[in-house]
Amino acid sequence: MKNRIRKEEQHRVRAARSPVLTLARWRVVMLLVALTLAVPAAVVLGSFFARHPVLSSATGKAGLQEQIHSETAWHVGMLRPDGLRIIPSGRLDASHVLNPNQFADKDVRHSYWVATQIPATLNKLYCWCGCENRGVHRSNLQCFEDQMAVTCAVCQGTAEIAWQMTKTGVQDAGKIQAAVDAKWAPNG
Repeated sequence: MKNRIRKEEQHRVRAARSPVLTLARWRVVMLLVALTLAVPAAVVLGSFFARHPVLSSATGKAGLQEQIHSETAWHVGMLRPDGLRIIPSGRLDASHVLNPNQFADKDVRHSYWVATQIPATLNKLYCWCGCENRGVHRSNLQCFEDQMAVTCAVCQGTAEIAWQMTKTGVQDAGKIQAAVDAKWAPNG
């Protein structure tokens, strides 16, 4: 009889605890299901929110710089606010320009001579010959540091436009780049 009473008491205790255990188990299962769905959703949607200019901003108002960077990052050849298409760096002198006197053709010799006269200006100009796309040069000046400009009308023409404009007093490389773009850019 004692066993029977003990079993009945154990059964009542289990019955009393059972809804609590069932509810706790149910909550654990639901939490696992929620996490199983939430983690992949966060991975997929996270990249969307990070790229969205307004949603990625803490204030909800993305700045102009943040919008420009998120939509299209600047790269060589794209027009910058200062009118240039490259970030000027490197040499500002003609120390690596090939000697103009080594060329027999007078137009080539003149172009290389121009490069010795206005190296700082040519160092700021994007050359539409496409050499920077091949990783060879970074500016029009560098086209004259090897024999690239010997057979390239674009390299020579860019230097000539810069020379003519600097002779008339134009020192703004952005204005010179605009003239180069008008002559040599694909849509120019």
